[in-house]
Amino acid sequence: MNLWTQYLTVFAMSTSGAVLGAAYDVYRTVLKEWKYLRFLGPILDFAFWIFALLLVLWAIHWANDGDVRLYVFLVMLIGLGLYRLLLRKIVVGSTVGVIKTITYILKVIGRFLFLTVITPLLWLWSLVQGVIRGIDRLAKVLERVILWPFGPLLSALEWSGRKFYRWTIQPLIEPVFKPVQRFFERARQKWKGFLKKVANWLVDQEDEDDESKKK
Repeated sequence: MNLWTQYLTVFAMSTSGAVLGAAYDVYRTVLKEWKYLRFLGPILDFAFWIFALLLVLWAIHWANDGDVRLYVFLVMLIGLGLYRLLLRKIVVGSTVGVIKTITYILKVIGRFLFLTVITPLLWLWSLVQGVIRGIDRLAKVLERVILWPFGPLLSALEWSGRKFYRWTIQPLIEPVFKPVQRFFERARQKWKGFLKKVANWLVDQEDEDDESKKK
C-alpha cells in the first residue's frame, strides 16, 4: 500500500465515521422532536446499521480495494470523535431548526386548509341541516293544515272501525281464542302450583335434616 492509498484510506474512513455520526444524530433528533414517529425507532435503527455496513464496505473498497487493516477502524473512530467534538452541535442544531421550520410550514398549511376548505364545508353542512329542518317543520305544518278539515272524518272512521270490529269480527274470534286462553291460564296455574309444592317439599326436607342433626 503506497502513501497515496494510505492518505486516501484515512480520508475515506474518517469521513465515513463522521457521516455515520451525523446520520445517527439526525434520525435520533427527528425521533426526539417528532414524538409520534417514535414507533419507527427499531426500523430506523436497523436501517442505520445496514447503511453503516454498506458505507464502510464501500469506503474500504473505494480507498484501498478492500484491504482491511486494523487502523482502518481506528481512523473511522477518530473521524467519529472529531465529528462529535467539532460538528455535532451544528448538525443537531440545524436538524432541530429544519424540523421546526417544517412543523411551522405544516401548521400554516393545515390552518390554511382548515380555513379555506374545512370551515366552508362545515358551514355548508350546517346550512344543509338548517334547510332540512326547515323543510321538515314546514311539511309538518302543511300536514296539519291539509289534514285539519279531515280530522272529524278520520275520527268518525276510527270510531266506526272500532264498532264494526266489536260487533262483527270480535264475536267470531272470541269463541276460538277464549278456550285457548283458558287452557294456557290453567297450565300456568298448574305449573305454579307444581313449583310451589316442590319448593315446600325441599324446605320440609331441610327442616327434617336439621332436626336429625340436632338429635
